[in-house]
Amino acid sequence: MKPKITTPSREELKTLIESIGGESALNRILGDFYLRMSRDVMIGYFFEGKPLEEISRKQGEFILMAAGLRQKFEGKGPASAHTALPPIYEGHFDRRLLLLRETLTSQGLLDADIETWIRFEESFRSMVISR
Repeated sequence: MKPKITTPSREELKTLIESIGGESALNRILGDFYLRMSRDVMIGYFFEGKPLEEISRKQGEFILMAAGLRQKFEGKGPASAHTALPPIYEGHFDRRLLLLRETLTSQGLLDADIETWIRFEESFRSMVISR
């Protein structure tokens, strides 16, 4: 059984975004992350034919909204955004987090910032995993 992960607060997310260099850095990191996922042997098929740039931009907007840096978010939430995809299993989600960690490490983020971001993503596991 996995230990309970606490979701980062708005302030923690805001601090994370400031620490990495703001919205432009967030978008650059997310672009790298979604490119890595699209090329991955285990989860790349989820992204075939999908507009990666648009998806990563929407993810950035969602994170900015969660951090209180945007008033609203015009996209789909985590639960509804994944309904048209093939089933997403625990292993897929774990792989996504591994690729995220690799991306954040390669982008030079501090360990504390990486852990905050991972905790944020982990908080959506039960909404995204197929049951």
